[in-house]
Amino acid sequence: MTDSRQGVLEEEPVGIVISRGSRAETPPRVWAYVWGQVPEPDVPPTDIKAA
Repeated sequence: MTDSRQGVLEEEPVGIVISRGSRAETPPRVWAYVWGQVPEPDVPPTDIKAA
C-alpha cells in the first residue's frame, strides 16, 4: 500500500491556471458574498396567473 502512495507524492501537482496575461491584476469587484434567506414580501402578489 505504501508503494502506490509514494508515486503520488513524488509527482508534480497538475492544474489549470486562467489569467488575463498581465502580471498586475486589479482587485476583485466583489469582496464578500452574504448567503441568507429572502425576506417575505409585505403584500402577497395578486397578479399571478396559472399556465
